[in-house]
Amino acid sequence: MTARTLNEMTAVERAKMMLLVAQALASVAEDADELGDVQSARNATYLARSIRGCGTGKATEILRAAEILLEQGISYVASVAERLEQIQDLGKDSGFQGENPNDPAEVSQTYH
Repeated sequence: MTARTLNEMTAVERAKMMLLVAQALASVAEDADELGDVQSARNATYLARSIRGCGTGKATEILRAAEILLEQGISYVASVAERLEQIQDLGKDSGFQGENPNDPAEVSQTYH
């Protein structure tokens, strides 16, 4: 499969791509929220909303903005998902004695 810009995609393909990334961001936001990472949850939610707000417009400015937001969204999903996985692993492997081993603040306090 060859990489294509949003401008080269059909309106349906663009909509599917935007929906996929927005759904991935929403999933990361939910995971981050469950682990107590409120800021990451908010950032993912706002980025997903921005992507959805671009819609499927054809104007060059909108497509360029959507392309940048999609790139940022994909990078953010990967970054936050990796960090949340590390936090979960830390809580499981640490012999943590707090109430919530998935709470980054509590895990952090254990090591200070």
